[in-house]
Formats: sequence, C-alpha cells, structure tokens
Amino acid sequence: MENNNPLFSIITVSFNSVKTIERTILSVLNQTYKNVEYIIIDGGSTDGTVDIINKYQDKIKYWVSEPDKGISDAFNKGILASHGYIIGIINSDDWYEENALETIIKLDKEKNADFYIGALKYWDKNNVITEYPDAEYKNKITYRMTHLNHPASFFKREVYDEVGLFNLKYKYSMNRDFFVRVSLKNKNGVFTNQVLSNMLACGLSALNEKETCREGFLISTNKTLGLLWYILSLFKILVKKLLLALGMSKLIFIAKSFIYNKHNSKTVNP
Repeated sequence: MENNNPLFSIITVSFNSVKTIERTILSVLNQTYKNVEYIIIDGGSTDGTVDIINKYQDKIKYWVSEPDKGISDAFNKGILASHGYIIGIINSDDWYEENALETIIKLDKEKNADFYIGALKYWDKNNVITEYPDAEYKNKITYRMTHLNHPASFFKREVYDEVGLFNLKYKYSMNRDFFVRVSLKNKNGVFTNQVLSNMLACGLSALNEKETCREGFLISTNKTLGLLWYILSLFKILVKKLLLALGMSKLIFIAKSFIYNKHNSKTVNP
C-alpha cells in the first residue's frame, strides 16, 4: 500500500430509521481514523430520518433520499458513488466501534489482503453476544451462511471491480451471494478477533427468516447440503416461534450463545 493515509468510503443505507440512524452516523463521524468519505443512501424515508441526515450534511460527502429497488440497489448506489481505497457498509441500525477503521488500516499495512473482517457485538434487547468471523468459511459458504459479519467487513475497491456489485435478485441474502462470489474468485481475507461493529437483532433478514433461508438455498452451490441446511433452518425457525409463544425467549438467547461460543473457540488469523 503506497498511501499511508488512504481514503475510506463508508456507506450507510437507510429507510425510516429515525430511531437508530443518528447513532450510526455518529459512529462514523467519530472514528479515530479521519480520512473518510461518508455516503448515505436513503430509500425515501418519511419518518424524520432525512431530518437527522440534514443535521450532519456538512460532514457527509454525498447523500440522497429516493425510492430504490431494495437493499442491494441501495448498496450498489453507494459503491458507485464512492471513491475510497477500502469500502465499508454499515446499515442504519448498526454502529462502529470508534477505532474500527484505524484497526483496518493497520491490518492493511501489515497484511495487504483483499478484504478484512472483524468481530461484532450482536445485541438482542439487553443481551449481547460477541460473534467472531469464520476464517474457515470457504467450504461452508457453498451451502449455508457462516459467521461473516457484514457490518464488520471491509473490501478493497478492486474486489467489487472484479467480483461485481450486489445482485438485485436477492432482498435478504445479498451478502451471502456476494461472499460466495468472493470465495469463487479466491480473494484473500484477513480475520481479526477485535470487535469492530455492533448489530441489533431486529435487522431485515432476522425479521424475514423464511425468505432469507429460501434465498440462501437458491444461492447454494452445493445443492444437496444446501437443501438439508434449508430444511434444518426451517425447523429451527419453527422451534424459535414455539419458544417465543411460550414466553421462553431467554432460552433462544442461551442457545445462540452456546452456538457462537462453540464457533468462537476456533482461532482466527491476527
């Protein structure tokens, strides 16, 4: 990397996010690393989101509020409007740790990889789980989504140039589709245990689990394992709904914690 102070492009997509977007915006503006162009792509919010964006417009490189064709379309608009050496995408109900970008720059100087993924804190009301990225994702991604934390992921511009943008066909599993294509291109990633971002449990894919699973099966390159995982996922959704109906949401959190802790026992590269 020739430039010791490369430009970051951070993209936020939003729609009717008045309750959460200010925290997202401030998490970008308050980064310890300062060479950042911030781009916000809003889908035509009517709830006051635009008022909050306007509040910080002098610190935002580019923003627009207009109807779009879904999250993939909004992601692509942001990428096409960006100029950065490294691109990160943080949705309007997620937020960065203040040293997230500085951590990525340090890793890039040391490793010079195609992309970087860190850990995130997953917030479910007052409960929190730390989810670490899966450095051994390549075999798993062929049939299921593994621990690849999109709000804690940063890709060099040339990755998008070679792999392509997000597929508008997918409304919920666009990240999985993108990671499959990244894997097929044998892009080199660096994974770190450091927490870079935070995510709320009320994301779009979490609220549309069945459709997310269906899209995931369509994306699977290993259709046999993909079908089995799809069936298992539908069963887990059914069990989850039953537990919620019985007022046993705490048990769901305990199960998630067990699964994440089992995964997190594996080491990732520094």
